[in-house]
Amino acid sequence: MTVFTDNAANAKALQFGVYLPNVGWDALPSPDDLAAYAVDAEQLGFDSVWVEDRLLHDQIGMLEAVTTLTFVAARTSKVRLGTSVLLLNLRNRLALAKSLATLDYLSGGRLVIGASLGGRPNEYEASGVAMKTRVSRLTNTIRFLRRAWGEEPDVDPSTQADLPMMPRPVQRHIPIWMGGRVDAALARAATIADGWLASSTTTAEAFRDGWAQVAAHATAAGRDYETLMPAKFCYIHVDDSTERALALLNSRLPRYYGGAYDAERLAIYGPPERCIEQSKALINAGVRSLTFASVTDNRAQLIRIAREVVPALRGI
Repeated sequence: MTVFTDNAANAKALQFGVYLPNVGWDALPSPDDLAAYAVDAEQLGFDSVWVEDRLLHDQIGMLEAVTTLTFVAARTSKVRLGTSVLLLNLRNRLALAKSLATLDYLSGGRLVIGASLGGRPNEYEASGVAMKTRVSRLTNTIRFLRRAWGEEPDVDPSTQADLPMMPRPVQRHIPIWMGGRVDAALARAATIADGWLASSTTTAEAFRDGWAQVAAHATAAGRDYETLMPAKFCYIHVDDSTERALALLNSRLPRYYGGAYDAERLAIYGPPERCIEQSKALINAGVRSLTFASVTDNRAQLIRIAREVVPALRGI
């Protein structure tokens, strides 16, 4: 079994990921098609594969994030497995600690956790969690996970003195990248997480400013911000026609977000050369882990991103 590690020495190596189709943009993929997509992504050279996390959605089918990654882990061997972003607050923390530790163990230490508060009242209500407690619940859950995995001493009096959870994760320290863009979220990324995972609505300029705030918060807390990962995901559609690519994004993203989405300003789209330049703008703004999110499960789109966009970005 190959074991993967994450440390300060490789934290800033430029990485490229791609979303798996756990969102049914066309329709939910069959198990075989989902596995084939992940295998293709690995063989095409992507560093990581990612899944979105929504527990309720009235317009689009979605596969549960941790279950999907566990399924994919059995079909792949080296690609890292990420959540973008996992809604920690909506899950029982002990069961969550166990399922994530199991996934890291079964995958040989390939898990990366993108995490966030979440903000949809219907999901909080259905989960039996009060939204007014979401900030303290998030920080306490992260502390609990670290404690359950044997990474940190117990400093929370509300937890048990001993958490005999075995097996431990393969990774000595599972990376947690914090989502969100307000200053409080950036402070959490700098102080209790291992990086910042910016959303698709973060422009290159906003990312540059946000990362500067993360660095300032980390320095003030006595942390070396160079060990933190500046990461972002962005929707993409490669097409020889810029107009056709934008039209596809505009036809699908509002259905997911339940309202208007400014794909023209926020997404990467059009011919490969245009997609390369848009991606370079993000990298030049400080992004070191760039994940491409497609709005189709068509593997031809995956191949175009891998062969016509990513190679021009390697080594920047």
